Amino acid sequence: MTDLLAKRTLGRSRISVSPIGIGTGSLGADPSVTGPVEADELAVATLRTAFGAGLNYIDTAPGYRGGASDRRVGLALREIPRDRVVLATKVGSHPDRPGDMTGAAALWTIEQSLEVIGTGFIDVALVHDPSAMDTVLEAGGAVAALERLKEEGKVRAIGLGVQNHEFLRVAIESGRFDVIQSPYDYNLLRTTAEHLVDLAAGHGLGVVNASPFLAGLLSGVDPDEIVAIRAATGMWELRAQDVHRARRVWQWARDRDADLRALAMQFCLREQRIATTLIGPRRPSDVVEDIAAATKPVPDEDWDALADALPTFPASAPGGEAAVGPYPPG
Repeated sequence: MTDLLAKRTLGRSRISVSPIGIGTGSLGADPSVTGPVEADELAVATLRTAFGAGLNYIDTAPGYRGGASDRRVGLALREIPRDRVVLATKVGSHPDRPGDMTGAAALWTIEQSLEVIGTGFIDVALVHDPSAMDTVLEAGGAVAALERLKEEGKVRAIGLGVQNHEFLRVAIESGRFDVIQSPYDYNLLRTTAEHLVDLAAGHGLGVVNASPFLAGLLSGVDPDEIVAIRAATGMWELRAQDVHRARRVWQWARDRDADLRALAMQFCLREQRIATTLIGPRRPSDVVEDIAAATKPVPDEDWDALADALPTFPASAPGGEAAVGPYPPG
């Protein structure tokens, strides 16, 4: 079988990335953490565990973890050679300029991230969760500003990160993006983003797939425990249909004594046209467990049985194919 952890190329950007990347939305958000100092230490230890294991793609945003994510990434990078890390951050998501897709806001946001992280350039600058694409693509919009920063060497690649499939299609066909990032729609619960993977590959764009475990529901832990942990750490609420389907998948894996975490991780990694799939670790042990899941041998009979079982489970909630704005209906 192809080495699932071999580096891959992020589309026409030609950037080499690890097939497992780190999303920082949950970084340091552990129920056992009681203060900001402990959260910083846990986040830095988690990122350095990832770097030490050869994972090089880090996805952050100025709005993650109440604004702490970019700063924590900067702390973790202090002792890491910059060329060992592929750093992605986002415009349109700064707490002081939320949803602002103007070129001025994009320039300001990237400068803020450069300063807070302590780096001279961003590898992948993603336009994040726009409410419409016309403002993003217009003459004074975010993409024009990012194209300018790309010419100046402050940005290496331009991407769009949103669940709305129509927005991602527009980005792919515009010819102005190098990367798309699709969250929650290519995993064992839902594979509705598959057509976007096809389209992006045909246009030479790199694909970043976020959340192989769909916010923890496919991590091998009882989905009801995941719902409780997310509530305790201030994360957004999971949709009932997804939780219901995840319970059935989890029970199937228990009954069969199959490793659901390995199946969920490797299901995404087996799609070679996806350059990197983002996990969302809270602590170092999550990184270790996810790498173990990615490399654990899975019997062919488990894959065959899973393929037979998936169509029999309750339907998931609709994904980005049903979105009107950034998100699908609740």
